[in-house]
Parts: sequence; C-alpha cells; structure tokens
Amino acid sequence: MNKKKIISIVIGIAIIVLDQLTKMALINKNITLIPNLMEFTYTKNTGAAFGIGSNNIIMVIIVNVIILGFIIKFLKDNSKKVDFPIIISLVLILSGAIGNLIDRLFRGFVIDFIDINVLNFPNFNIADISIVLGIFVLIIVITKSIIMENKEEKE
Repeated sequence: MNKKKIISIVIGIAIIVLDQLTKMALINKNITLIPNLMEFTYTKNTGAAFGIGSNNIIMVIIVNVIILGFIIKFLKDNSKKVDFPIIISLVLILSGAIGNLIDRLFRGFVIDFIDINVLNFPNFNIADISIVLGIFVLIIVITKSIIMENKEEKE
C-alpha cells in the first residue's frame, strides 16, 4: 500500500472517529464556550443538510448510500489517475457522510452540536465540517485546473 493511500485511510478513519466521539460526549449536553458567540448545543437533525428532508430518514439514508457508492467506486477506479488533493477532498466528503450515516442508521437522526450564535446558522457537527471542507478543496482544485488549462491554451 502506498503512502498516499495510507494517509487517505488514516484521515478518513480519524474524521469518523472524532465525529462519533464528539457526538457521544455531547449527547443531551449544552456547553457555553464563548458567551453569546459559540456553544455546543445538542440538537437532533432528522433531515440532511440544513434540515432538508426532515422526518424522511429512509429517503435521506438511500440518497446518502447512493452518493457514498459513487464516491467509493470513483476512488477505487481512479485513485491512481487523479491528483492527491482530489482524493483527499473525496475522502473528506466520504468520511463526513459516513459519520452522519452512522447516526442515521443507529439513532434515527444526526447529532448536531456546534452552535455559532452570531451567524444565526443551523447547528452542525464534525462530519458536516469535513463534507464542506472536502467540497471546498474540490472546488479549489477544479478551479485551479481550469485556470491552468485556459492559460496553456492561450500560450
């Protein structure tokens, strides 16, 4: 197994474990970190991102599994062909999705707890951060690739 694959697996497992440990530690707890700014507020999310699909857990699980399947298949078929940042971005998305899927399967909802009061934003968790970070890295890599291709075409 090559170094990049090991790094990818370690990152993925670490995110899933950190996500699950933080959720377990904060079940039914509310902790003020910075008054009027940031709290850990235990919340049950029965939907997907921002509560989309609330109370339709079966649909959310099916969509989640389909997306996971596509990502896993892509990584399996293309891991030697794509750049490492793309692999890392997909591992971030994959591990975040797995973290939330574990909640849905075993609890019937996702535990969200990070509450940024000043943003008036829905609560979120480590898995959500991982997914958003993965998407952000993927957008940057794709944008950089397009810019480089356009630059090469002009030359």
